[in-house]
Amino acid sequence: MLRLMRLATVVLILMTAAAPAGAAESRTPLVGVNGFATLIRLEPGDSGDDVVALQEALADAGFFHSAVDGAYGRTTESAVVAFHKYLGLERTTVFNALDWIRLELLPDPGLPERYDESDYLEVDLERQLLFLVEDGELAQVIPVSTGGGYTYVSPRTGRPAVANTPQGDHRLRWHQLGWVCDSRTGWCVYKYWAFTDYYGIHGYRHVPAYPASHGCIRVEVWDADWLEPRLASGMPVHVWREPPVVPPPPEPPTVAPAPPE
Repeated sequence: MLRLMRLATVVLILMTAAAPAGAAESRTPLVGVNGFATLIRLEPGDSGDDVVALQEALADAGFFHSAVDGAYGRTTESAVVAFHKYLGLERTTVFNALDWIRLELLPDPGLPERYDESDYLEVDLERQLLFLVEDGELAQVIPVSTGGGYTYVSPRTGRPAVANTPQGDHRLRWHQLGWVCDSRTGWCVYKYWAFTDYYGIHGYRHVPAYPASHGCIRVEVWDADWLEPRLASGMPVHVWREPPVVPPPPEPPTVAPAPPE
């Protein structure tokens, strides 16, 4: 209830402090809120202290892990897209003024409770996001592009195949270093982590905000670099479109006290 009251108060302030009709929205300071001096619309190409504040806020929320340099470049764009995916908003690279409030009042990610796992990956096919969980806590949210659902002719078999990412509970099996190109297909992937016989998580040069792969889980090259030391063979990978309900472990049996001698 307190969170809803804070949001309602902020929205009321914005309604009374907004620019007059016809005024340009871009980079218009509105009001301060929850430690932010101003609410300013930022976009690719911007730079300066406002972008530093954005990068730090995104890093604190788990969307940004690159250098805080005050430049709204590709890594910041990707983090903003991940943030928009997280909330189910339009997947743009522009950080709108009201996004400051959304970021401050970020809801729970809605991940399943894994009672017997501490380090693992969750891949949400609906939101196109990968969640890295370390020591039972959400450590990072990374944008991905998974299987596009289209039909294509497999270069290996010559037969039609459907570009789907296999759902279910998997484990990372093996890992390739650097760029590796398939001599038969010509496809090149970066720092590949296999989780089935045919599919894996890997860096790629083109990672759109929508499902586009043949079934693998694409991440940006800089995300593949960041993930590499944090992943290991045997780590669980859970792929789903709707978060599954994981039953809690059974209660240990009670032991009746020994009768007195």
